[in-house]
This record gives sequence, structure tokens and C-alpha cells, in this order.
Amino acid sequence: MFAAQNDAVKRALDGIYLQQLRTIVAVVAGYYLFLAIAHQFFLPPEIRGTLTGLALITAFVSGATYALARLGKISARMSHLAFVPAGLLGVTNVYSHIALTGDILQMTNAVLALMVFGFVTLSPFVYFSLTSISVVLYIFCLMDLGGEEAGHFAFFLLPAFMLGLLCFAQRYRTLIHIERMRLTDRQKSDQLKALNASVTEQMQEATRVAEEARRANESKGIFLANTSHELRTPLTGVLGMMNLLGRTKLDSEQQELVEAAQVSAKTLLTLINDILDLAKLDEGKLELKNQPFDVTETVRRLVDLLLPAALEKGLKLNVHVPDEAGLRLVGDPVRIGQILLNFVSNAIKFTEEGQVEVTVTLEAADSALYRLGLLVEDTGIGFDKEAGAKLFQRFEQVDGSERRKQGGTGLGLAICRELSDLMGGTIHADSMPGVGSRFRFAVTLPKADGRYDDTPRVRVDSGRLSTLKLRVLLAEDNRINQMLVEKLLARYAWDIVIVNNGQEAVTTVGDAAAGGHGFDLVLMDVRMPVMDGKTAAKAIRAMDGDVARVPIIALTANTMPEDIETYRAIGMDDVVAKPIDIDQLEQAVSKLFPE
Repeated sequence: MFAAQNDAVKRALDGIYLQQLRTIVAVVAGYYLFLAIAHQFFLPPEIRGTLTGLALITAFVSGATYALARLGKISARMSHLAFVPAGLLGVTNVYSHIALTGDILQMTNAVLALMVFGFVTLSPFVYFSLTSISVVLYIFCLMDLGGEEAGHFAFFLLPAFMLGLLCFAQRYRTLIHIERMRLTDRQKSDQLKALNASVTEQMQEATRVAEEARRANESKGIFLANTSHELRTPLTGVLGMMNLLGRTKLDSEQQELVEAAQVSAKTLLTLINDILDLAKLDEGKLELKNQPFDVTETVRRLVDLLLPAALEKGLKLNVHVPDEAGLRLVGDPVRIGQILLNFVSNAIKFTEEGQVEVTVTLEAADSALYRLGLLVEDTGIGFDKEAGAKLFQRFEQVDGSERRKQGGTGLGLAICRELSDLMGGTIHADSMPGVGSRFRFAVTLPKADGRYDDTPRVRVDSGRLSTLKLRVLLAEDNRINQMLVEKLLARYAWDIVIVNNGQEAVTTVGDAAAGGHGFDLVLMDVRMPVMDGKTAAKAIRAMDGDVARVPIIALTANTMPEDIETYRAIGMDDVVAKPIDIDQLEQAVSKLFPE
């Protein structure tokens, strides 16, 4: 490494001296040309010719060296040696003048020559060679000339030599230092460029990977949405038909089988919902819907849903609510309820005997904020600290035969933790194996006041719906779902026309309007062959006349906020999620046909 650096410095010095050489030999040529002319006036005739000739030769050689350097005929490596002829001729001129005149005062020129060499070369070899020759000639001339002045000029030799050496050494060291710094700077610059190129490449790679991850995430979202639709569509038929079957006359064994099938179907629906919630959380698309809600009512309603499951296992399910009955806070009751529902259902699932206690606490943080706490305690199998550390991680389940036989995906509590983080809340669990477990959730929420208004709820009156005598078009490609919706609406004695895709829906709506017996309501599945529901809704809204204003309710499993926003933007009046809940459908119809 150092050898390479020294070679680079040497090459740089050679290049510098090549540039200096032109100036040096040009000055030498001019000086000796002037000196040749001066000799004609000041030298005796007997030596004039010799010294004039030497001066002219020196001027010519120096001029020739200049011309060769100017024409690029001298390489940087040979630049130091290219000065040697002019330098030797200069020494010859000085000492020839001393020898021919016999004038010891001409030794002043020899003193000057010793100092000048330090300025006119950068090669240690050339410098010491010319200096050595000059010193030898200097001493020889002093010994030959003698006289009273000899001692005086002998004294000049040392300072002349030292000044010339100091000048050469200083120039040489300074230029080497400068070139080393430049070389180091270039190396650092090259390293920085390489580093910058590497960082740029890494940033581009990171951008590419991020873009691939984004596309993969989008693909995952599309896949989950499509899978959700494909799963929810048959699940709509399964749950709907089982609900209808449960209302028929069944013996006890048949009723038990129907209820078992309903539990399995609802479990499957819960799993689908969990996966979709997970996808929304990953994509940052799960938005909280803050609204006023009654804390006590929300908790009691959710606990009542799970009371039959507790009673079936012989468990006590107790609820302790604060004295502030009727206190209303602003938050997302659905997501808070989802956390509580998960806590309580897990407690029931893993408790074989004893009880499950649900405790609600409300502490005023200030006049406008309350700290809502939910505590669920059970007397179940519990878990150890190692298992507890994994409890809120995705796809993690506590090992053990009692837990493994309960099944599950390990998503419920992971989603609860992420929902808690989204709400700015805290979630925690502790347990003692064989004694029981305690799950806590707490969140700070504002108290509802005049700034928050409830979304008006339409009261569903089945008797009033029966009097509407609506003519309904159902656009649905799944035969089972066609039969389900038809049976769900059969109680109202509405006139229902069923088509299999969006194209048929557009044609049927148009033909009915032209025939004077248009439809009062369109129930539109979103995903259908030939033409999808969104395209069909756009086509209906683009029709002329009153038919363009026929109410359209979307039936879909894709109910993310951005999906619902899209449906409303294209002209759909409301959205009912699949699996279809008759109460939700009735609610939507009631809003479209108020009293």
C-alpha cells in the first residue's frame, strides 16, 4: 500500500517538475543570451570568444530543452535529467569565467550557483550531483587562486551550501506533503464516491424491496378480500339456511344438530373476521369509528351473548358495573366490545368449573376524560410466565393438552393487543396455573357531551315493512343465496325478481321501467360474472328518468371503509355485509323507506 502511494507521489512530483522545467530553462536561456551580449562589452578580447561561445551554447541547449518540453517530447519521468545538460553548462560557464580571468571576485557567481541549484531541480540525485561537482570546483579554484580573499570565500562555501540544501529540502518536502494530502484526499473522495454509490444502490434496493413489499401487501389484501368473498358467499347460505331451519318444527335431536352446525359456522365466520382484521391492521386500513356509547349497556349486551355458553358448562358469569349507570363515553364500542368478547369467550372456553367475573371500572381523569377498565377473571386452567410472554403474539397458542384440544388460530388476543395499541390503551394478562387467569384492558376516553351526537337509529317495524308492498330486484349469482334472500323476505310478501348477474340486472331494470312497472328496490351483489354490481349500479344511475333514482343496496363481503366509500360514490344507497343478517337488511330498508 505504501509502495503504491510512494510511486503515485513520485509520478506527481515528476509531473510538477515537467511544468516547472519550461520556465526554468527559458530563464536560463534568456540569462545566458544576455550574458553572451554583455561579454562583448566587458571581457578582454583574449577570453571574450571562449566565454561568449560557452554562453551561447548554454542558451541554445536551454532553449532546445524548452522547445522539446513545450512540444511534449520530454516525459515527466525524464524531466529531471533533461535539465542536467543546461545545469552542467551553467557550472562550466561559472568556473570557466573564474579560471580564465583569474579574478577571485568571480567566486561570488560560484556562491550564487550553489544556492540556485536548490531552486531549479526537484530530483535529489540531480541536485546532489550538480552540487557535488560545484563544491569540488569551488574548493579547487580557491586553492588555485589563493590570496588574501581566499579565506573569505572559503567561509562563504558552508552557508551557500546550507542555504541551497535547505531550499531544496523545503521545496521537496512541501511538495511531497502536498501530493500525499492530495492523494489521500483523492482516495477519500474515491472512497466517499464508492460509499455514496453503495448507499445509493442500497437505497434503490431498499426502495425496490419496499415497493415489492407494498405490491405483495396489496396482493395479500386483494387475495384476502377475494377469499373473504368466496368464503362468505357460501357461509351466507349456510348460516341463513340453518337459521331458517332452526325456526321450523324440529325434534330435540334435530335441534341439537342444527345448533351444533350453527356454532361451527359462526366459529368459521369469526376466523374469517379475524384474518380480515389482521389484514386491515397490517395495511393500516383499520379505522376506529368513534361514537357515543353507553358503557353499562355495551358490556351487559356482550356478556348476555355469552351467558348461554357459560350456563351450558355450569359456570357462573357475573358482571360488576360501576355506579355511574348510563355514563356515555366516546369511542369505538364495536372494537372495545371485540376485546371484551374475546376475553370472556376465552375465559369460558378454558374454565371447566367455577366462575367468570367481569368487572368494569370508570375513573375520572379530569372533567372531560374517563379511564375505562375491563377486567375478566376466571377459575380456569391458567398458564405460566413463559406461556404468558407469547400470549399476545400472532399465531401463538399456549401449549398443553387442555388448550390444544380447544383449537383456535392464536389470532384473537393478538388482534386485541393491536386494537388496544390503536386506541392508545393498555392490555395485560397474568395467571397462576391451576388457579385461574386475569385479563385487563384499559383506555382513556372522552365523556360524551353536546359535541357528540348519536347517529339516528331507524326503528325497524316488521309490520310496517309488510305494508310497503315493494317490488324488489335481487341480483345474485349464487343459487343458495338467491333462495336465502327470497325466504328471508318472504314474510313481507314483496314481489321479488331474481337475476344472475349485473348485465341482467341493468336490462331488467330498464325493461321494467319502460313497461311501467319499475322496481322499488334493488339488492345488488357486488361480485358477479358477466357484469359486476358496481358497473351495473353505474349503468342504472346513468339511465334517463326516475329509474335512475331507484334505491340500491349492495350485498357484499367486502366491507372495508374504502370499499363502502366506493359503493356510495358510484350511487349505491347502503351496504349490507355478507353473511346477510336479516336485522341489518331490515334496518337498511327501513332507512330507505321511512314512515
